[in-house]
Amino acid sequence: MTTADPTQTDAHIPSVTTWTRLEPRTRRADLAPAVDARVADPLWLLARQWQLGEFTGEDTGSPVSARVHAEIAPFSRYRPGTDSGSTVGLPAAVPLEAVVERESAATAGDLRFAVESGQHLLRLIADAGAGELAPRLCARYPVPAVPPDAASAADAETRGYLRIAAGRAPHGELALRACAEGRFVAENEVPPALVGAVTAAVDEWLAWLGVPPRPAGPPDGYLLQLPAVLTPEPSRPAAPPWPPADFTPLFSAPGQEGPAWRRERMEYDFAVAAHGSEGELVLTAHEYDGDRLDWYHFDHEPGATLDAAPKVEDVVKVLLPTPVAYAGMPSTRFWELEDAQVNLAGIGAGAGDLARMFLVGYGLVYANDHFLVPLELPVGSATRIRSMIVTDTFGIQTLVPAAPDDTALFRPSGATAGGPADVLVLPATAATTLDSEPVEEVRLGRDEMANLAWAVERTVTGATGRPIDRGAQVGRAAPPPRPPAADTVPTPSYAFATTVPENWVPLVPGPTQGRPDVVRLRRLPLQQPSREGPPVAVTGHSRLLDWRWRGDDLVELAIPEEEVPRAGARLLRQWQLARWTDGSVHLWLGRARRAGTGELSSGLRYDTVQPR
Repeated sequence: MTTADPTQTDAHIPSVTTWTRLEPRTRRADLAPAVDARVADPLWLLARQWQLGEFTGEDTGSPVSARVHAEIAPFSRYRPGTDSGSTVGLPAAVPLEAVVERESAATAGDLRFAVESGQHLLRLIADAGAGELAPRLCARYPVPAVPPDAASAADAETRGYLRIAAGRAPHGELALRACAEGRFVAENEVPPALVGAVTAAVDEWLAWLGVPPRPAGPPDGYLLQLPAVLTPEPSRPAAPPWPPADFTPLFSAPGQEGPAWRRERMEYDFAVAAHGSEGELVLTAHEYDGDRLDWYHFDHEPGATLDAAPKVEDVVKVLLPTPVAYAGMPSTRFWELEDAQVNLAGIGAGAGDLARMFLVGYGLVYANDHFLVPLELPVGSATRIRSMIVTDTFGIQTLVPAAPDDTALFRPSGATAGGPADVLVLPATAATTLDSEPVEEVRLGRDEMANLAWAVERTVTGATGRPIDRGAQVGRAAPPPRPPAADTVPTPSYAFATTVPENWVPLVPGPTQGRPDVVRLRRLPLQQPSREGPPVAVTGHSRLLDWRWRGDDLVELAIPEEEVPRAGARLLRQWQLARWTDGSVHLWLGRARRAGTGELSSGLRYDTVQPR
């Protein structure tokens, strides 16, 4: 609308030009009237649409088919750790979480597995008519009656279990090693009349443990396969033991490649590779914390190689596009009657409810602009879309271009430089897992008053695999305080430092060798004061803190300072069970890192005066 003074005829006199936009607005507190869109005369609206030419649009074609050309390359190589790790073939029938997270038999095995497998061996031998061999097996492969570590020795349930099992069941792991080396029948002095029955029972027991069939011939490099050139020594048989020493029954464990857990960073580090038509694709996951592996954990590592063999599959499919919709979404047709159970006007959203606002905005504004092309892909693969041609209702074919790198979604970004890789990563991960209660838990946190960081062993794994509440155990073992005398004044005593519970492990900050600007927190044994002499070093029992000895020296554990933030962290070990696509069941013991609950307070004080 243009307004000007009608008495003025000079064309150069400026005017004020304004536009007025008519918008419906409600004065009510809710949005119900606006969403209802009540119209008294719908025919008038249709006439206005015809008058404005809305019925003569030329861009109203809807997609009816899509021809997709895709290239699928399966992941075939796996490397745990950093660049120095060994590279092995990626097993196809195991979830990727199990391959990455599973612990070795040295840390995952326990005496309960050994006892239960030994008990099943006795059942099978008794069913075969050789039950009189049971005492001989229990004596040859004994289960220790005394727990091997202090935490288990202080646990009444663990002591009772081993006291009952000792002498009544053979050690399953020792019996398995004897079967693998072919000395089970000889060293147990099986009578000749029972050799066949015992051998059949042992074979059934090995099948129950999941021992795979022995491969034909010795493996490559075990012996030189030239007769009369190399004669096997008595200590080295012509055929290696079967099952091999790294075989673990009943649960999954890594092979010769080793674990992917980085003990200092307290996270997993691994890489997978596939080889397509454009060369080898290497994806790395440097900071996987053990919480549901997915595509966003991977980064593209250009220039790296895991020696993956070329293997690619070209897929060309004609698919039917369908609108992207969700249950309860408003209809794209304005005058269509919708479900009365959905009240869009009653949806409230605050300033932080971005996901809810996005969902409602998509349904009200952009619902008819997005379509879904359902292309089924195999798990454990990287897919590159070569082309997609869409045919609309008018028969017009359109070549859909790829999204630019700065707006592309679901692409692994570059680990060092460059843009994201133009592939869709579909890792071979389990849809869901059954997780046990943590068999071990360590809480990391900072203690500003003591100027230290602490690793609190809240739960440790006992000799039989059961979790032991270390905090309660230490509290029960602490001596009770002396009651004050009634008529005497307590004698003061100087203490260099107060005591802290034995399950509190100090993390002492210090510079890195060769890098004084880099601070690391070193795990050290707790020095408890003693009245008889110098302080006593107390080591922990958590396998997460890696209390290993190399000779007379404790293996060092130096954690980067940034890995223990002010909020702290929680480290867990727990069993996980998953079922794979072929129906197989996989059990493994993995580790995970979770967010902490804040700072810690140990109560440690220096130069104190206390009652004697």
